[in-house]
Amino acid sequence: MANISVVVPVLNEEGNLKLLIYRLLDVLKKHTDRYEIILVDDHSTDKSKQIIADFAKTNPVRYFLKKGKIGKAQSLMEGFSYAKYDLVGFIDGDLQYPPEAIAEMLTKIAAGADVVVANRHESRVSLRRKVISYGFRYLFGRFLHGLNYDVQSGLKLFQKVIIQRLTLHPSPWTFDLEFLTKARNAGYLIAGVDITFSKRYSGQPKISLFKAAVQMGWQALKIKMLGNEIVPLLPKQIAKEGEGFHYRGIKYVHHTKLHHSESAFHRLSRWQVVVIILLLAIVVIGLIYHWHTAIVILLALLTVLYFLDLFFNFFLIYRSFSKDPEIKIPKEETDQLKDRDLPVYTIFCPLYREWDVLPQFVTAMSRLDYPKEKLQVMLLLEEDDTDSLKHVKNYHLPSYFELRVVPHSLPKTKPKALNYGLKFAKGEYAVVYDAEDIPEPRQLKKALIAFSKVDPKVVCIQAKLNFYNPHHNVLTRIFSAEYSLWFDLVLTGLQSISAPIPLGGTSNHFRTKDLHTLQGWDSFNVTEDCDLGMRLVKRGYLTAVIDSMTLEEANSSVKNWFFQRTRWIKGYLQTYLVHMRKPRAFFKGIKNPHLVTFQLIVGGKVLSMFINPLMWTITIVYFTLRPYVGTFIDSFFPAPVLYMAVFSLVFGNFLYMYYYMIGCAKREYDDIIKYVFLVPFYWLMMSVATWHAVYRIIRTPHYWNKTPHGLHLKHKKGSLQAKTVIGKELVDQKLTAYPIELPVGFIKKD
Repeated sequence: MANISVVVPVLNEEGNLKLLIYRLLDVLKKHTDRYEIILVDDHSTDKSKQIIADFAKTNPVRYFLKKGKIGKAQSLMEGFSYAKYDLVGFIDGDLQYPPEAIAEMLTKIAAGADVVVANRHESRVSLRRKVISYGFRYLFGRFLHGLNYDVQSGLKLFQKVIIQRLTLHPSPWTFDLEFLTKARNAGYLIAGVDITFSKRYSGQPKISLFKAAVQMGWQALKIKMLGNEIVPLLPKQIAKEGEGFHYRGIKYVHHTKLHHSESAFHRLSRWQVVVIILLLAIVVIGLIYHWHTAIVILLALLTVLYFLDLFFNFFLIYRSFSKDPEIKIPKEETDQLKDRDLPVYTIFCPLYREWDVLPQFVTAMSRLDYPKEKLQVMLLLEEDDTDSLKHVKNYHLPSYFELRVVPHSLPKTKPKALNYGLKFAKGEYAVVYDAEDIPEPRQLKKALIAFSKVDPKVVCIQAKLNFYNPHHNVLTRIFSAEYSLWFDLVLTGLQSISAPIPLGGTSNHFRTKDLHTLQGWDSFNVTEDCDLGMRLVKRGYLTAVIDSMTLEEANSSVKNWFFQRTRWIKGYLQTYLVHMRKPRAFFKGIKNPHLVTFQLIVGGKVLSMFINPLMWTITIVYFTLRPYVGTFIDSFFPAPVLYMAVFSLVFGNFLYMYYYMIGCAKREYDDIIKYVFLVPFYWLMMSVATWHAVYRIIRTPHYWNKTPHGLHLKHKKGSLQAKTVIGKELVDQKLTAYPIELPVGFIKKD
């Protein structure tokens, strides 16, 4: 049987208290092991205090004089704070609720309910009382908040931990609805029992029925307008399960202390919603009152954006060539490092349903030029990925590998797995690799030397990424050209001006302590790398690029590429919205206008993909139907805007394609250069993916659309090409040729 504390708010109830306490004692003696009745007196002027004192002499009855504001809600809150037991209930002091119902309510608690509400069936009460009571229950409780219970019932039982977790702000008479909505939001199960609600046994009501109804109605509307709150897990839960919270009844365990205001959990902040509505309203009003001028202004803004982006990219590529900012580490320097002096290095490798590329990853790690006794290669597998877990057990994995099974929870994302793994990192330094990655063998040593050379503000060393199957098909060729431009020219150009750098998905090296300082990754952002690159800049840190390469698998399937690109763009949208909540944090002075570069790097890139189809359509229509619509289209482009638009069209598109060619030339992909002429079709595919990303961020903002890997292994030509690029076999058969059972303790589930 349960132990329970029952709270009774009291205000001049001398005519009801004796019978109420007798009946409460009777039911509690029969149905609980230990119990107490807590009576909170709101400064009664009758004999209530004396009656309670008489019972307290021989029974577990406790009297407390109220300290706070007037009203039943404050009396309840004070009473809950005095409760000794884990189960708490409260009942009004007017005997309209039968104490005997507690017996059935305790049965519901024992069956798994966290909150039990006594649903009133009213008898012998006034018609006005019935109308107001039922009206509130169905209008505000059921219709407005979806609670199919008697929300204002004065008899409830619940777990005390609920009160400890919730942040409540009740007005004098409105505890109940706020409590129930927030309890449901925090994931607690609510049940009900039916009772007969009687006429008040003695005395008069303490508040005007109309006044109470108005107050409760306003509170119901206020709760609805404010929306649901994030309810953090309790310290005991965090110690057992990890950092997390409840929202709308769903539990999220994300394993990071990063505050939700810096996370992509919410798409938009309240002020961002207001700004977007205002901007849309301005556009609509402008179109209604003077549509032509409104369109001229919109097209002018878009043209200026194109123009600025064109020159910004030209500037970055010029800086990349003229400054050569990447950190170069010659072989002589890495050869001078002594194994005994090297720190422990943690390698995170999150896997999900991609066990078939594990032999390749094991081979790549075995080829790292780093003492294996100082490596902690952590495989992070999801608990529900039973197929991968089964196959992992059949591989002869080296002793420096360690498997961590990430407990099943929401969100199901790569950064959530990384945050979980970060708790067990033993290395002084850490790096993230994907399962299909093949890093340069000297990369870890290069990163260590780079950290010793750079400004102390540099907390991330980013290695370059490219592909080992660039010639698999036309798609992989253009994809390789894009990566060559991005990592060999754009990122190094950004480094030259100390600008925010969107990190690559892998091969970003950190001091482990800095990762903890940055509070890991945002578990709700599907491009956690880009987000982390922006967050570290806002906190005053920098990223540097080194002359080391990690080779990955270029997506050779158009379908898989499309969904991968959709996820990337959705993540960039998330990152932009998150970091525009506090844009001032980017501003470090005139010499470091990070806010401007952030707009161009993240916001501008996504916006250009949105509007590319529109601008292309205008251009095509203008030249193909010029005799019919030429004058009309000309009217939307005043002379300065027209000159910028023509320059962007003629020189801009040429320069963008030329940048791709430069990237290929720098990466010595001479045979891929001719495929750059197909890039406009590639851009069109990206624009389609961008609109799909908008749909996805609305419908499934945190869904991680996992990119299938290992397609090159199923393609003889692709596999042979990868072997040619790497110069070695993808898989060392000595490491993975035969299955054995892993030693006890290899698999660690915490």
